[in-house]
Amino acid sequence: MEDRGTSARSGIEDIIMKILQINKLYHPVVGGIETIVKQTAEGINNTDGFTVDVLVCNDRFGTTHETVRGVSVTRASSIGIYLSMPVSMSFILLLRKLWRRYDVLHVHLPFPLAEIALWLIRPDRKIIVTYHSDIVRQRFISRTIGWLHRWVLGHAEKIAVSNPNIIETSPVLKQFKAKCEVIPFGADITIFNPDSGAKHRIEQIQKDYGKKIVLFVGRLVYYKGLEYLIRAMKGIDARLVLIGEGPLRKILDDEIAKQGLGQTVAFIPYQSQEELVDFYRASCVFVLPSIYRSEAFGITIIEAMACGLPVISTELGTGTSYANRDGVTGYVVPPRDSDAINGALKKLLSDSTLWSKMGNAACNRIRQGFTLDNMMDGYRKLYKNSNHERNI
Repeated sequence: MEDRGTSARSGIEDIIMKILQINKLYHPVVGGIETIVKQTAEGINNTDGFTVDVLVCNDRFGTTHETVRGVSVTRASSIGIYLSMPVSMSFILLLRKLWRRYDVLHVHLPFPLAEIALWLIRPDRKIIVTYHSDIVRQRFISRTIGWLHRWVLGHAEKIAVSNPNIIETSPVLKQFKAKCEVIPFGADITIFNPDSGAKHRIEQIQKDYGKKIVLFVGRLVYYKGLEYLIRAMKGIDARLVLIGEGPLRKILDDEIAKQGLGQTVAFIPYQSQEELVDFYRASCVFVLPSIYRSEAFGITIIEAMACGLPVISTELGTGTSYANRDGVTGYVVPPRDSDAINGALKKLLSDSTLWSKMGNAACNRIRQGFTLDNMMDGYRKLYKNSNHERNI
């Protein structure tokens, strides 16, 4: 592909907008942001006059170029991941080489390396930012690059966020409210319709884990607050199934043993999408007990709700209390409060009428406003409203 400036576009190129999505990592790496990047890249690529490529870092040495489900993905060589951040000079060099091929650079933050690269290169293209969350745990990084955050957001044409809560509660976004546009994350509701074999698979799950299942899906990492969910299972007549993998597995095993809940909690590795839907449908309640604002939305919340599950989530001033409406689709409880989770579980598991009412409300809420089609439409409009004037 040849480099070209906007003035050189003619003919059919005039109706094609080329987008470069920029993120830390890409599928098959598991993570909420990686899921959103994959969904938007695949959903918008080669539709309505758009083409979408992806530039990310590799999690190891060596730059690779591949096509994944029709999307061109470049993974810049790195020497590994440090403090959740790829260390890669190749990423900066590749962005410097590639940016002229695109009309819009769509950057997913937080990603300090991309912000450094933009500041160094100062590409003459429109920048759109999807702001997923504040930097929470690595506060010294946040303090060090605060000026860089402001510089990139100041030069962005638009800042997409998944929910209005984060605009009001983020110390970073408050000064850029006029640029923010809410585009809620969405679930592909077509995959949550049960197929002909679903009943048998659901019955097998309930045979293995019991009729009453409390479900969590996600990485076993610090901000998920899983120790509080485990403690909340004391006195609950149900099985807690934790689907996911991560560095806290040993610590959580120790907590389960300490609480005497070895027969109550089961760990399961990541499942395929089809298997995950079966677990959603076999369960009674979905719980996302996150304790830090690193949890900016919780995609698994909308997946569970799409399957008709009531949700218990925490109030973090982010999307965890946006899709899930307290007292309507489930309960929103304070973070780090095992007693509150325990009380919410008891209400839902002991009242079938309440459980059914909240589950139906949850399903309806997702289908009315949190679909993948709605999210794709939101980003297409954002791209179309971008023009080709100089940005930096």
